Amino acid sequence: MKEVGMMYPGRGPFRYLPPWLRPGWWFRPRFCWWLMLSFPFFDSKTELEWLRAEREYLREWLRAVEERIKELEEGE
Repeated sequence: MKEVGMMYPGRGPFRYLPPWLRPGWWFRPRFCWWLMLSFPFFDSKTELEWLRAEREYLREWLRAVEERIKELEEGE
């Protein structure tokens, strides 16, 4: 019984993609294409500053959400 939907030949993890969109089409076979994904490196000081700024940003959003909830509860 055939699967429902458009499927391309093959049994690999990328069988839902047409051959020209599969990683093996862009990179040669047995090439570790996922090694090309790079992650930025930050020192601990930069990361700490970013995390503190992110925490403050999230606190502001939380305050706004709590205020909105309070407004909606009072309106009922």
